[in-house]
Amino acid sequence: MQGHRVLYISGEESEQQIKMRADRLYNNGAAINNDNFFLLTETSTQTIFQEIKKLKPDVVIVDSVQTLQSNIIDASQGSISQIKECAGEFQRYAKETNTPVFLIGHITKEGGIAGPKILEHMVDVVLQFEGDRHYAYRILRTLKNRFGSTSELGIYEMTDKGMRGVANPSEILITQKEEQLSGIAIAATLEGVRPLLIEVQSLVTQSVYGTPQRTVSGFDLRRLQLLLAVLEKEEAFTLA
Repeated sequence: MQGHRVLYISGEESEQQIKMRADRLYNNGAAINNDNFFLLTETSTQTIFQEIKKLKPDVVIVDSVQTLQSNIIDASQGSISQIKECAGEFQRYAKETNTPVFLIGHITKEGGIAGPKILEHMVDVVLQFEGDRHYAYRILRTLKNRFGSTSELGIYEMTDKGMRGVANPSEILITQKEEQLSGIAIAATLEGVRPLLIEVQSLVTQSVYGTPQRTVSGFDLRRLQLLLAVLEKEEAFTLA
C-alpha cells in the first residue's frame, strides 16, 4: 500500500514498541521508506477523528477497537456499550467518506469475537487469523462478507520478516521425503473452494493398560471413532 495514505491507530502499544518491531522486521529501518504511513497512539475517538479530519487518510487501521473510548457515553473502556459506540462511529465515518476501515478485535478463548458478536453484526467483512502458537503457519478465513464469497482461504507463514503468503500449501502439509514411510497416507480435502493435499500420520504402540486408548491431534476425536467403527465393520465383513 505504498501509494496510499495509511493511518494506523494503536491503542495497544506505544510508538517505541511499534518502532522496535519495524526495525526487527526491516533490518534496522533499511527497507522502511514510506512517507504515506502515519502512526497515532490514541484511545479517545474524539481526538482520533480530529486527526483523521486533518490527515484525510485513504485507509484507517484501528488496533484494537476494545481499547477505544468515546466521551459520548459514560462506560468503562472495553465494555459492550463502548465497543458498540466506537465501532458505530467508525462505521459512520467509513460510509460517509467511502474510506476503508480495518477494526482489529479481540478473540475469546472459545475463538469467538469478543463483544459478544457486536462487531460481527456491525461490519461488512469479518476476517480471522487462526493458528497454533507452536506452529509457524496461520490460516486466514472469511467468516462474513457482504460483498462476496466466504469460501476463500489464505495460508501464511510467520517468519522473522513478518507474514509470508504460502502459494502452494500442499508443500508444507506433506512430508518432503523420498523414501517410503509406514503409517503415512496422502489424502485430498477441500477448504472452501481451495483443494489441498494433506498428510495423515498414524502411530501405533503397545498399550500398558487393559483397554488401548485412541487419541488424535488436529482432528475431531468423535469423527475418528466413527470412521474407525466403519473400518472395523468393513474388515469384519471382508473376513467373513
